[in-house]
Amino acid sequence: MGKKGKKNSKKAVLVKVAGGKTAAGKGIGAKAKAATVKEPEAPKPEKPVKQEVPRADLETLRGAVKAAKDDLDKAQIEAKELTERARNLVGGAKETYRQALAPYREACRQSGVPCEFEGGRSTNISEKVTFLVEKTGDNVRIMIKDRPETKELIPLAVIRESVGKAAYSYTEKHLGPKEEIGNKGGSLSNRLRAVLKA
Repeated sequence: MGKKGKKNSKKAVLVKVAGGKTAAGKGIGAKAKAATVKEPEAPKPEKPVKQEVPRADLETLRGAVKAAKDDLDKAQIEAKELTERARNLVGGAKETYRQALAPYREACRQSGVPCEFEGGRSTNISEKVTFLVEKTGDNVRIMIKDRPETKELIPLAVIRESVGKAAYSYTEKHLGPKEEIGNKGGSLSNRLRAVLKA
């Protein structure tokens, strides 16, 4: 075989190799493709879609919350009034008890008989006072007897809003704190209630 024949045979071999044919019958290109094939990716979890509350439902829910809030406010106001009423009720009863106890205790002392009741005035309680209470138009005039400098005109609206608050404010201003004067505010509260009912 001449040089041309050898060159042609080399070309034929190169063509076969370039064509991808091997002795086993598999192509080089097939190996390359197999090496570049990627595994399928796992599907990503879908994000939950945020559902908007319809406008009509939102207004219904808001109305329910507002109604509950109104009930709460009303209950708190009623509870405050009941607490004030209970405090004044107990205070008035205590003052009545003290007033009834004082002469009995004195009579027991003079007779040499032991007093079976406890309570009454403490040693730091100030002297007894009498409140003069009178309704004049839209106001209530309050004064401690024989002490004209204590005269005050308090609007009926203020007293109706809180009898106890008005009474204790007056006694604290003209007589002193409850710890020093006793429950004189309770006595004044009872007088104010009687004037309001009249």
